[in-house]
Amino acid sequence: MTDAVEPTSDPSPTETPTYEQPPPLDRTELDAHLAALTPEDRALADHYLHEARLGEGTWVVAAPMTVEEAKALLLGPSPQRATAADEKAYMDAEISAYSFLQVGDGVVAWEDTGFAQPPERLLAALSRDGAASALASENIEAMTSFGYARDGEVVFDDFEYAFVDDLEMIPAEVRDLAALAWVDPDAPMVEGADWFAVAMAMGEKVTGVRATNAVRDVRDSYVVPLPWGPEEG
Repeated sequence: MTDAVEPTSDPSPTETPTYEQPPPLDRTELDAHLAALTPEDRALADHYLHEARLGEGTWVVAAPMTVEEAKALLLGPSPQRATAADEKAYMDAEISAYSFLQVGDGVVAWEDTGFAQPPERLLAALSRDGAASALASENIEAMTSFGYARDGEVVFDDFEYAFVDDLEMIPAEVRDLAALAWVDPDAPMVEGADWFAVAMAMGEKVTGVRATNAVRDVRDSYVVPLPWGPEEG
């Protein structure tokens, strides 16, 4: 017969771990960039940063242009209208679809994945004959692109414009806006403005077209492959 085992005392309760909150990012530089904007640029920034509430996807704006012209230039003479049967291909990330909306003398086109940016040749085509075009995209991988073209020539296009090596790489006409979002690779991390919102502001500046969520309500949409632009360079 063995001796009875003395009961042990209850273990002390596990203490709730504590986590130190990281210090807030310094926004001194962002405030300085905002203060340096022209009134027109500040109005654009404020609209897209605080009012527009646009969702992720690829947004293309161009002017002067009609919807029929934009569809032909972006999708070719016989665009494929999306049908209910295309739903599985959407879920399998094989295709996406663009909707188009006339806004004043320009056009807004939109698809919801952020992975169907037009290739540069199409961005340029949308700006032929004195027009201007721009694209901005944001996707679930937090990649944000911006590009624009004027009179048939691409002026700037970068898949992650906020991470260019030098802010001087961005054209002067939109550089002050881009500075709100730019991440300086050689400086400590500081607070910046939302990359996608800034890209939309730059797009409106170069085209004069204000993007609107009303394009989401357009019934007809037209199929594009995924990926699209990145394959063509």
